[in-house]
Amino acid sequence: MPPAESDENSAHCELGYGQGLSINIHAAATQGKYFDTDFNPSHAAHANELCTASKCGAKFFDDSFEEMLHRDDLPQFDSISLHGIWSWISEENQAHIVEFARKFLKPGGVFYNSYNCYPGWSPGAPLRELFILHDKYAHKSSKTFNRVEEALKFTEELLNKNPAYFQRVPDVKNVFNTARKLSHDYLAHEYFNRDWICMYFSEVAEILQAAKLDFACTTEIVETLDNYNFSQDNLAFINGIENSIMREQIKDYFRNRQFRKDIYIRGARRLPEFERVERILSTNYVLMTKDKFPQSVAVPAGNVTLTENVAEKIYNYLAAEDYAPKNFKAFLEKNPDISKATMFQAIVLLMRNGNIMPCQSEVTIQHVKPYCVNLNKYICKRAYDSDDLQFLANPVTGGGFPLTKMERVFLAAEYEGITGVDELANYAWKIFSARGLSLVKAGKSLNGAEENLAEFKNMAQSFTENRLPILKALQII
Repeated sequence: MPPAESDENSAHCELGYGQGLSINIHAAATQGKYFDTDFNPSHAAHANELCTASKCGAKFFDDSFEEMLHRDDLPQFDSISLHGIWSWISEENQAHIVEFARKFLKPGGVFYNSYNCYPGWSPGAPLRELFILHDKYAHKSSKTFNRVEEALKFTEELLNKNPAYFQRVPDVKNVFNTARKLSHDYLAHEYFNRDWICMYFSEVAEILQAAKLDFACTTEIVETLDNYNFSQDNLAFINGIENSIMREQIKDYFRNRQFRKDIYIRGARRLPEFERVERILSTNYVLMTKDKFPQSVAVPAGNVTLTENVAEKIYNYLAAEDYAPKNFKAFLEKNPDISKATMFQAIVLLMRNGNIMPCQSEVTIQHVKPYCVNLNKYICKRAYDSDDLQFLANPVTGGGFPLTKMERVFLAAEYEGITGVDELANYAWKIFSARGLSLVKAGKSLNGAEENLAEFKNMAQSFTENRLPILKALQII
């Protein structure tokens, strides 16, 4: 996760990139050099396959964190990222990561860390221990699905016996009922990993101080604004706490937070409020959907109502000129009745809701667009036979953009110069029929070319009217 605006000389690293889709999207959609590792060689092979498609030049290793720490061919990094890795590794590997950040992160560099945390995980921790206990000592099958199912059935039987612990901590039953509905693959990762360390925010912050890292903020933008997260009474209590680490930790008790997405900076400097607002207003933003803005947006403290007149004006402003990105300084000049405070609130809420996103500079967009198109063509062609890659690289925002399998097939046709509703429908039916597939509508498989083509035309019409204009504004095509 690079800083807001990288340049070609910047360098970034992700530790534990999994299948490598998100890091390849960032490597294609932002400027800079990428050096990343995941201990699983099959993950590295897949990540390099995506990188070959985009031609972005990122480096993907299968080193351990310790091996990565001792490499002598790495630059000083502008950002180091961990997506959900911290909680599922040993204390020894956590120590390697801290030392890696101390050794390789530049002053002013960004360290991103997402992880499970207390107190929200308190009911889930003993439940996880039950799963691990059964899997370690009592499982009968070697297949992951069966092992997970056996542990679930054992735990369910134990809960039905109503032990004293579960009488005193009744929320465990709710956590179990929620877990029972999740996929076995997800449960195997989340609950059955042998290495699992859940921490309080304050513990993580203290550990990272060894790498000279200062907590900056969460990546959930609305959670940086306390009045959207806490009642006035609770906020008065929180603001009475002088120490910043303790104050942030107490917020987790009010929120019962079980997962954090935190940004640390090596040498954090706080911007004055005026400068912060000016930077936000001067940034270009783009619509992420043609849907009209909602009248209210859900935040932790409840629902916040957007002034309908302001929301409509913002939408019309961003929708003009074929949805081209725009900044809000020009908007405010045209609408002097709207204050900067109101505008700032609207930006935060609309970003929270996924209606708008900030944009990169035009220089960066044009630099990365070829890599994004290369990667997106590969992802769209892969949709013919798989639904495993559901995000495309977005050169305008520098992040990912989700599309359904059918939308990706239509976009593959657009990349080949095939346009128009009938042409897109014929293209999709050719792909499906060659594989012996047909569409399913209302739970029923459609029969023959006529029925399938009629439904493909409906889908292509929706894609052309609702998605294609946004894809063009985002320069995905």
